[in-house]
Amino acid sequence: MQTFIISSRNLEKGTGEAQSLIDQHKIDKFDIEILEFEKALGIDEVRNIQKRIFLKPFRGEKKAVIVIIRESATTEAQNSMLKLLEEPPPSTLIFLITDNYQSFLPTILSRCKLIDLGTEFLFSIGSDTGEHSDFLKNLRMLKIGERLKLAQDISSDKRGAIKWLEQTILAARKEMIRNLEDKQEALKLRKLIHKMELTHYDLKTTNVNTRLALENLFLNL
Repeated sequence: MQTFIISSRNLEKGTGEAQSLIDQHKIDKFDIEILEFEKALGIDEVRNIQKRIFLKPFRGEKKAVIVIIRESATTEAQNSMLKLLEEPPPSTLIFLITDNYQSFLPTILSRCKLIDLGTEFLFSIGSDTGEHSDFLKNLRMLKIGERLKLAQDISSDKRGAIKWLEQTILAARKEMIRNLEDKQEALKLRKLIHKMELTHYDLKTTNVNTRLALENLFLNL
């Protein structure tokens, strides 16, 4: 089978799995193309993918196209992909990287080899808010580069980023309650919570770029 769906809540991990498979096929690095889409995949995006897939390999006998889908694909777009997945060019391996394979139509899934890497997150986002409390304590000491790196790491998975924000907001609220007697500190935490809530709202309700939204948040905390 030439087409793979790799499902992982950590999209970087999914891309790494694709790269491992590509290495097994000994595909030259000049014959690897990565297409990344921040918004939901539509008809125009599928047409662009088709053009790239049917290009001949540059150096070797085979090429690989990695398609990173940060949002879901519309039903129309998936239906448009069906013929491509039924008859992919023999020289091309196709990798669809998603955070949730269940967003694909059954007809799409039946034409691909599914590799499910589970629901592992880059950051701990369970009920334990210790990590998030540490983030709040160390926030003032983080340099600009460290803040940008944090935004980059968390933004690899939009749903994970939203959950991470929720846990950090919860930790900040608990910290604010502990500091009610220190009005100045409580006010700082309230302002911080408000900024995080605004970013959380944007990520949940709009197509804002996850990484840019988090960079803007962290640089202004």
